[in-house]
Amino acid sequence: MENIEEKVLELVGKQTGIDPKQIPLDRKFEDLNLDSVAIVELVFSLEETFDISIPFEGLDESEIKKRFYTVSTLTVHLKDLLQKNA
Repeated sequence: MENIEEKVLELVGKQTGIDPKQIPLDRKFEDLNLDSVAIVELVFSLEETFDISIPFEGLDESEIKKRFYTVSTLTVHLKDLLQKNA
């Protein structure tokens, strides 16, 4: 399987129109102009790509932004879920 960070960056790049190689892992989603709706769409893409469920139902906008703050925090969360489901 492709590197998880690379796949996340690819999906973020697709959503933002930015070359994935130009997106640092510590870049905040809000700095990439991704609001909570765009983050949820990104999560759906990740669920489909990795065939997993990323629980975020019931979280308000501030909680979504806290858990999925940067490319790196989302990647760490995704890695944890993938290890639990392995």
